[in-house]
Amino acid sequence: MTNILKFSLIVIPLALLYTPIMLEMGREWYSDPNYSHGFLIPVISGYFLWLHRETLKRLRIAPMHIGYIIIILGLALYIVGAMGDEMFTRRASLLLVLAGIVLVLGGKEWFAGVRFPLFYLAFMIPLPYFLYNEMAVPLKLFAAKIATAILHLFSYPILREGNILYLGDVTLEVADVCSGMRSILSIIALAVAMAWMFHKAHWQKLTLVFASVPIAVAVNVIRIVITGMLSYRYGSEIAEGFFHEFAGLVIFGVALILLFGTSFLLSKFDAR
Repeated sequence: MTNILKFSLIVIPLALLYTPIMLEMGREWYSDPNYSHGFLIPVISGYFLWLHRETLKRLRIAPMHIGYIIIILGLALYIVGAMGDEMFTRRASLLLVLAGIVLVLGGKEWFAGVRFPLFYLAFMIPLPYFLYNEMAVPLKLFAAKIATAILHLFSYPILREGNILYLGDVTLEVADVCSGMRSILSIIALAVAMAWMFHKAHWQKLTLVFASVPIAVAVNVIRIVITGMLSYRYGSEIAEGFFHEFAGLVIFGVALILLFGTSFLLSKFDAR
């Protein structure tokens, strides 16, 4: 069976199966700011492949039948998700199916060559709501607690009840959108990409990825502190509307600077 026939019999039916899944996921990227980075993930993954296009051309094509088993496992995962009306499982099954297709059409060397770009696509899949909430709630409480301590340090009259901050006559809520999850998800995805592109040693890659989490949390705390200070002086309206969104962009920019700075410092060890 030629590769063209294999492609037609395997890829086309699976593309038809997963097209509705991808379209629905795209709508979630558009409607949920927490996952707006999802639009960039396939682009970045494609860029990784393009960077190594010459290497991929030289790889030996040796199809492996185990790829069919992986495709079947992926489809079984899809069916389980469909039976339970669970979107995350159906979306995640796409990665297994793609891995199986690469093995069936290209073989072991091709799979090794595209493995990272392939599984980087995992960052485009929104987390299940229960898992997101399990992570967001402790994060926003932690951010509120640290922000309160910092505002106390600067002699602001502040009291905290859970995720509610009382600054004199001003009441601020550290809501889910202020938990830092949005920054964490996108910054981790960026950190993984930077680690793969700019660093060779595994310890450097892991350091950069792990550093992305405290960076995202720290800048989120700074955002809450600044919002609290301005709200105390100018009223709670400052924490809403344009300023709130603009502050989010500025703080995200600070997180990027810190992440690139960390990567730069780690690169200095490469030169030694």
